[in-house]
Amino acid sequence: MRQEHAAGDKVFVDYSGKKIPIVDRKSGEIREAEIFVAVLGASSYTFAEATWTQTLPDWIGSHVRMFGFSRAFPDS
Repeated sequence: MRQEHAAGDKVFVDYSGKKIPIVDRKSGEIREAEIFVAVLGASSYTFAEATWTQTLPDWIGSHVRMFGFSRAFPDS
């Protein structure tokens, strides 16, 4: 069902639930990365990035980088 959102009204954020393997080229070690996803409500403009954890510092850092990248700030 399509939902209408006013420009600047909302941003939807969450981790994708799926992890991706990241391989260290030197050691061959494989680490799992979380995928942070944010979508602006009106435009469906999407931002995604990998973080090592879902802890508060990674969560806040992802928000800061998302707002800096999109230069859009929702009202709510």
